[in-house]
Amino acid sequence: MPSNSTLVPPTSQDRGTLIARIRALTPSMSPAQAAIANVVLSSPGDVVRMTVGDLATVSQSSVGSVVRFCQDLGLKGFHEFKLQLASEAPTDAGERDLVQDGKPGSIIASVFQSTSRSIAAAESSIDPEEFERAVHALNSARRIVLVATGPSAPLAMDTALRFRSVGLPIEHPTDPISQHIAASMLTDADVCLAISHTGRTRETVAVAEAARDAGATVVAVTSFYRSPLVAASSVALVAGSGETRFQIEAMTSRFIHLAVLDALYSAVTAGNAERTLRAAALSARAEETHRI
Repeated sequence: MPSNSTLVPPTSQDRGTLIARIRALTPSMSPAQAAIANVVLSSPGDVVRMTVGDLATVSQSSVGSVVRFCQDLGLKGFHEFKLQLASEAPTDAGERDLVQDGKPGSIIASVFQSTSRSIAAAESSIDPEEFERAVHALNSARRIVLVATGPSAPLAMDTALRFRSVGLPIEHPTDPISQHIAASMLTDADVCLAISHTGRTRETVAVAEAARDAGATVVAVTSFYRSPLVAASSVALVAGSGETRFQIEAMTSRFIHLAVLDALYSAVTAGNAERTLRAAALSARAEETHRI
């Protein structure tokens, strides 16, 4: 991971939208940078019409801080920052108008539009090489332990069922202590797949660290570049989103992470057709007994 003087990891600097990068990096910013980021994220359309001095005043920072903020994002300065932001801001402004409308029909349109855009933006933020490493690790693992807690737990449950149905040696202990014990018993032939929106959930990070210390490959699915989970991982699939004020604990991010996990599922099954077909036939036979 980079030092605190640089906001964007070199491998991720050119991936994803500017707004998505800022959002994913805000938790690791200095107070001055975070204040600027919060203004940009809350009113990108307004920021496009500001001067560098205006943004410094609104964010209660300084002109120098704004310029450094832009440069740390990999841009030459405030002018280039505004040009890139302008290409993204109109859709966010349109969504804000829909939400402020207050009508149920407008809100559902806003949520669907926001989710659709977030998923599209997330695809470009994932490092293809990291994704390939994750697929290889899962396909060659002797044993896979899938861990998550809180809002990410339903995603883990669904993923464990799907991966198991195509023959992957996966287990998903449902309580944190069982997850920690299972991770501690992994070896360098195994994989720990950890899901956490913030990457800062104490239980999930502890399990990932235990798996890493045991020698296992840790694959993280999260929304933020700089987080304890990414620091503990061997492979990090970072894909996050923004949230509206009506959504709790990153609802849109769960859709995005589900899409990432679905992509992993598809790639893993394509990588071992014989195993997939054999396991799928057995799974279909078992599922049929539960249908009326």
